[in-house]
Amino acid sequence: METFFHDIRFGLRTLAKNPGFAAVAILTLALGIGANTALFSVVSGVLLNPLPYPQAEQIVVIGENKANFVNGSVSYPNFRDWQKENTTFSAMAVYRQRTFTFSGVGDAEQVRGEFISSDFFSLLGVKPVMGRIFAPGEDEIGRAPIALISEEFWKRKFGGTADVLGKTLTLDGAGYSIVGVIPARFDLYLQTAGLKEVYVPIGQWSNNLLPDRGAGLGIRVVARLKPGVTIAQTKSDMDRVSANLAAVYPDKDKGISANILPLRKYVVGNVQPMLLALLAAVGFVLLIACVNVGNLLLVRSTGRAREFAIRASLGAGQSRLVRQLLTESILLAIAGGGLGLMLASWGTKAMLSRLPLNLPRSGDVGLDTRALLFTAAVSLLAGILFGLAPALKTSKPRLNEILSESGRGVSGTRHSVHGIYVVAEMALALVLLIGAGLMLRSLGALWNVNPGFDPKNVTTFSTSLPPSMQ
Repeated sequence: METFFHDIRFGLRTLAKNPGFAAVAILTLALGIGANTALFSVVSGVLLNPLPYPQAEQIVVIGENKANFVNGSVSYPNFRDWQKENTTFSAMAVYRQRTFTFSGVGDAEQVRGEFISSDFFSLLGVKPVMGRIFAPGEDEIGRAPIALISEEFWKRKFGGTADVLGKTLTLDGAGYSIVGVIPARFDLYLQTAGLKEVYVPIGQWSNNLLPDRGAGLGIRVVARLKPGVTIAQTKSDMDRVSANLAAVYPDKDKGISANILPLRKYVVGNVQPMLLALLAAVGFVLLIACVNVGNLLLVRSTGRAREFAIRASLGAGQSRLVRQLLTESILLAIAGGGLGLMLASWGTKAMLSRLPLNLPRSGDVGLDTRALLFTAAVSLLAGILFGLAPALKTSKPRLNEILSESGRGVSGTRHSVHGIYVVAEMALALVLLIGAGLMLRSLGALWNVNPGFDPKNVTTFSTSLPPSMQ
């Protein structure tokens, strides 16, 4: 242990004597490590963190596979039959996005909402901030009009007062009694943009097509598997249920089957390839940084050849010299990692501003413990990676050649060996640069997938009509 601390002190003194070299090496590493840490924090928040639901691995999203259509919306009568006849789900619920015209408190405005079945929030394990969620049966057609509101909407329109329960919420000219408040920033797909503000039982939807078995109407199904049940078992079970419905309702359900996806895959499936490609690209950037610092160490080792030759002649073994040099490179990497962490705190915010606004789970992105451990591991690995080749080269000094004054022939031999190392390092840097370019090209292709139409100068908007005009 005493030798270890001696190596650290000696390494610090050596780097202090060469502040220009140390600054360039640290800044080079900081850029590579900072970029990797910033992107890893995004990958960690979006792909690695567990979903914020109890036993989230049991939650799936179900759509209908139809002719020329995969994972489409589900007809409400089919959903009700799925609920009754399946044997592998502990609960099933529906949801359907809807924009309402809210009035009665201040100026009228459009609010984002959803029609849901009564067990939607209980299935997800979401508890209300105040009041209650919908009770079983309150989603049936003809039941009393009630509603849930989000915590943000409660504070914005009702001042966050405790007497909001029982108040009337006017949506599309109809009155709904508020029975509960849902936690802030809740979204099934864990997006931060377009959060829902009101929730209404689906039985309140004044749409004559709701009982039509052939009408999907944008309805989606979320379900929770029974403990121990696999996706394969649920698919087999739902194939049986779909076949029974097709036999009973051949005109409406023939050729229809259930498409089942784990909620995690449904949430992050579209962005996962893009994030992994971007992570690979910045990984190449870090490797290039390591190669560049390795080149700096190789150049610097030429000036220290006599120093290590003298230490070797005094009895220092190869392992001792390698350890000293690796200690110096790891100190550089730790300093680069510390600076890189500071850059990553800024880079993470900048990266989120450049990624799509509907990036799922962007609210979970940050420099958490996993990101800090990643930075520490990357810094240590980088220190070993860029310091190993120079350490092995320098730790094998040719004592007679270096300490003698034979001149040109010896110098030529040393520079020839050094040249081989430099050429190898530069060749590796070129390969990594090409690899990084190819990864960025792949990322660009993923980012610019042809949507099938020209999106330039195109905007969208929505409006809702009162029930009397629908």
